[in-house]
Order: sequence, then C-alpha cells, then structure tokens
Amino acid sequence: MSARVTALEARIRFGTPLRRVVTGEEIVVIRYDKPVARVTPAASRHLRDVRQAVDSLRSLRSAIAESRRSGQRLDDGEIKSISEDGRQ
Repeated sequence: MSARVTALEARIRFGTPLRRVVTGEEIVVIRYDKPVARVTPAASRHLRDVRQAVDSLRSLRSAIAESRRSGQRLDDGEIKSISEDGRQ
C-alpha cells in the first residue's frame, strides 16, 4: 500500500516524502481526502511492470505446454485467469 500525505504536508515539507520515494516507496498526495497525485520512483515502477508481464507470459507458456502434453486444450477462461494471476 502507498503512503499518503496531504497536499499541505507535501508543499511545506516536500523533501521528506521525496526521500521516501528515493528508497522505493510510493507516495499518494491527497487533498480533501481524495488522491490528487502519485509520486513514484522514476525507474522502478516501469521495471516492476515489465517483470510482472514477463512472469505472466512465462506462466502462460508453461500452462499451454502442460496442456499440450496432457492432450487437453486450455479454454479462453483458463487463459484469461492465468493472465490475470500474472498481473497481480
């Protein structure tokens, strides 16, 4: 889960949340109890998304190979389920 700071806190003491972002944490800035901005590390989020996508594809490829060995075909629902699991 992301850490939350108010817009006022972010404006007055931006250095504090920024130091947390540098260590890999994600900060959500809120105003009137609603999220208005998300501050994330510049490179890590993209890299994490790529790694998750690759893991999902590997899982799908393994499931397809296993279904071929057993002579059964994966239906669309099974493929979608495997894909969704990889995104989480």
